[in-house]
Amino acid sequence: MNVKDKKPSFDGEQVIALPIEVLSKCRNLPLIQHLHINRMGIFPHAVNHFYVRKAGKASYAVLLHCFDGEGWVKIGGKTIVLKIGDAFFIPPLLAHSYGASKSNPWSLFWIHISGTHVSQLIEAVNLNAPETPIHAPYSEHRTDLFNQIFQTFSKGLSISNLMYANLILPNYLATFISHRSFHDLTQKTAPENNLANQAILYMQQHIGKKVTVDELAENACISSSIFFKKFKQDTGYSPVAYFNFLKIQKAIQVMHTQKCNVSEVGFHIGIDDPYYFSRLFKKQMGVSPRKYIDEFLKKEKG
Repeated sequence: MNVKDKKPSFDGEQVIALPIEVLSKCRNLPLIQHLHINRMGIFPHAVNHFYVRKAGKASYAVLLHCFDGEGWVKIGGKTIVLKIGDAFFIPPLLAHSYGASKSNPWSLFWIHISGTHVSQLIEAVNLNAPETPIHAPYSEHRTDLFNQIFQTFSKGLSISNLMYANLILPNYLATFISHRSFHDLTQKTAPENNLANQAILYMQQHIGKKVTVDELAENACISSSIFFKKFKQDTGYSPVAYFNFLKIQKAIQVMHTQKCNVSEVGFHIGIDDPYYFSRLFKKQMGVSPRKYIDEFLKKEKG
């Protein structure tokens, strides 16, 4: 780590750096060896903040989350600007530098992340938009997760504290990787404000019927082709596949709460053909409806 001129200090700066002996424990604890924290901190109003790392020098990923002001990251010959609410994951081993804007210096939450699954973490981040900032607006819940981790380390580095803090980490990271879903949940947005949510709500309300893509598109007031593309982009599934997924989940609820034979369960979800229902159920759950009942429900009842 090279720091331009001398290391600046920031009013309210907080840093936790885990000792080598503690990191060795993290690497040997199965539940957290895949992803665990090396260092983390909060830099408010980080005037003159600047870091540069040469290739191969950082074996960990770096998460930068700007919660005020502005800064930049240089990596692979590209300069990426981070503004309020933007986050960026720097992969391990790559040469990079980053720093605060001179005119409007950023405030940062930051974490250095190690573990056997760091490369998978970066792959997950890049599924949405490689080498671009993730816009993750302020969330009290996200900040609470960061503070839980930080405060747990602050209380000591016992095995139980290491486990607790690092098991929160995947939840915290998920708020960036799946930031759209997280934003929808934490902001409690109405389902109708999102095309996929609106369609899923419509599916749930018509779970016992046959619903077509054209019907869903008409309900969303857009063309079928645009609806199909947007729905798959948001959910990763075609509308028909997702509707079938909801139907089978509803079938499982019926199995657990009502005394029905296989044909009656299928009827509840709008599938009159018991053979088709059985094939669809087995495709999703890996067992037939009858075997599911035998293996799970009968055991539950003792």
